[in-house]
Amino acid sequence: MDSLIVLNTGSSSIKFSIFSISQNEMKREYLGSVSNLLTKPHIKITKADSSIEIDEDLDLQGDTKNYVRLVLHFILDWTRKKNLNIIAAGHRIVHGGDFKKSLVFDEKVVEYLKTLIPFSPLHEPYNLNGYIFFKEEFENLFQVATFDSAFHSTCDFISQSYALPKSLTDMGIRRYGFHGLSYEYIASQLPKYLGENAAKKKIIVAHLGSGSTMCAIENLKSFATSIGLTSMGGLPMATRPGDVDPYLGVYLMDQLGWSAKEVQNLFYKESGLLGVSNISSDMAKLIKSEDPRAKLAIDIFVHRISLFTGSLAAELQGLDGFVFTGGIGENASEIREMVSKKIAWLGVDLDLDKNNKCKKKAEKISKDNSKVFVFVIPTDEEIMIAKHTFELYKEHKL
Repeated sequence: MDSLIVLNTGSSSIKFSIFSISQNEMKREYLGSVSNLLTKPHIKITKADSSIEIDEDLDLQGDTKNYVRLVLHFILDWTRKKNLNIIAAGHRIVHGGDFKKSLVFDEKVVEYLKTLIPFSPLHEPYNLNGYIFFKEEFENLFQVATFDSAFHSTCDFISQSYALPKSLTDMGIRRYGFHGLSYEYIASQLPKYLGENAAKKKIIVAHLGSGSTMCAIENLKSFATSIGLTSMGGLPMATRPGDVDPYLGVYLMDQLGWSAKEVQNLFYKESGLLGVSNISSDMAKLIKSEDPRAKLAIDIFVHRISLFTGSLAAELQGLDGFVFTGGIGENASEIREMVSKKIAWLGVDLDLDKNNKCKKKAEKISKDNSKVFVFVIPTDEEIMIAKHTFELYKEHKL
């Protein structure tokens, strides 16, 4: 069966999907994930109907630095056993820089993306690993780069500009925005749930998970975002602090003798929910905890969401709707309730019963008379990667 594989390769996990493809049709057949990649990798593959295909720990031998390659070999061997003929691969790339749409991979694209690694060191090099692996295994495999930043290329220029010298702006130092594949999917679903007219209104989408961002959308296009040049700013995240005073890094290095590597670890691995709580980066665990530090981490997270809601509503010059998505947004009714109370001044009136019952499904959770409608819409980044990959495949190969 001719198939397309979608890869989201991270530093400690891999997510993937397999789609069967024909001349005009694409259908998801399998979903997979590999967790604990650097310690004890566990792979789970399910069919599209949610029945389990594989759910087991992987016994890998050798240096953990080679685990990504070994896991990808395991996935590739499995596809062969299932008679899945991989003829195209689509990859999630977090930072696309100036690229405004998905592209077919070539060496020029790769070399440019490597220059962006300093802007997203936790994502970019690992995102590229999948492409490099398949390039080695299938020299002529059709491979596509899809970018989390591309959806935000429609953002207002003033909103995305920093107050920095022109020489730095000309180097590309500006706000880019991320989670664009998620926001693109949500935008594609808004007409389905809201109707054509309401879908074009002023809407804020909050993608809340281990990485958390927000996006102001109008006319189904990105208008402004919460995050900037790198994947560290904006909202607090699982292990990242979000916005901090820009001088903090200089202070830590100049006054306390920290190295650049120590500052980077602080910002990317030791802050956020984990840093504040000193308990866990997992929101579900923090919600269940009675430790005051867990409550503080949650309160800071919700507070920042409310602040960015006000900021993005100002960018839009109004607000008609609010959408929760992402792992926390889709599952944590407690966080949705806390956020809704904080932004009630904008016209949000949550239906507590609907909110409490809503888990991982698309549903309106605001009251009918709420001035600002509130929805939960589960995201699907992988379907967007597959869609872009399939479109380019048809353009170039069919």
